[in-house]
Amino acid sequence: MTEADEKPLISTPEQCVEFVNQVQICTWRQNARFKWMPSLEMATPWRGMQLTHETWFWKDDLHISRSLYFGMLIAPDTPVFVSRRFLPALIAAQGDIDAESLHETGLLASNAIRVYRHIEQHGPTATAALPWQQGSRMLYLATLQQKFLLTKYDLTGRTRGKYGYRWCLCEDAFAESFEQAQRLRVLEAREQVTRVFANYNPEITVDIVRKMLRWPTEG
Repeated sequence: MTEADEKPLISTPEQCVEFVNQVQICTWRQNARFKWMPSLEMATPWRGMQLTHETWFWKDDLHISRSLYFGMLIAPDTPVFVSRRFLPALIAAQGDIDAESLHETGLLASNAIRVYRHIEQHGPTATAALPWQQGSRMLYLATLQQKFLLTKYDLTGRTRGKYGYRWCLCEDAFAESFEQAQRLRVLEAREQVTRVFANYNPEITVDIVRKMLRWPTEG
């Protein structure tokens, strides 16, 4: 039995927050591409669909309460939990996250900036009410989350047919984290983020993390 096996398994949202605070970032489900990263799945007694069933509302409620951050920072199919302590470094490491500047330099697609501008003007908006082009939602929502432009504000409902998200500006939802991020230099933040990842994979470098999190070449 390994040391990890001897640790108590996570079975409550409160324990989930404690776990994320300890590891700072983890995937929701175990992912073969990032198997070196901590995952909530491997820290619980549940696997596969049972994990999804048991923790589905954890990811929503803990994010909406701002106990931690949950979003698509690595890839559309790889959402992660992030501790509030680690979040400012991830925000700062992105460098310039002004939506208009990103759009002008070709780093934010027209469909994505359209969605951002809608929420900037109208406030928290349900997914179905956003000005989408058909079939584009997952990709652009992933990009907008990765740049810390949009995040989930709350739920439209919890039952079948009503379940869904309302989205808001990330800087409004996590204002304190953004204030802390402003005090970090980009290179300093990227080094901090890389050190956290290197705790789980000694071969990790800044360039590898840059590709994972899609940092611009220049901060």
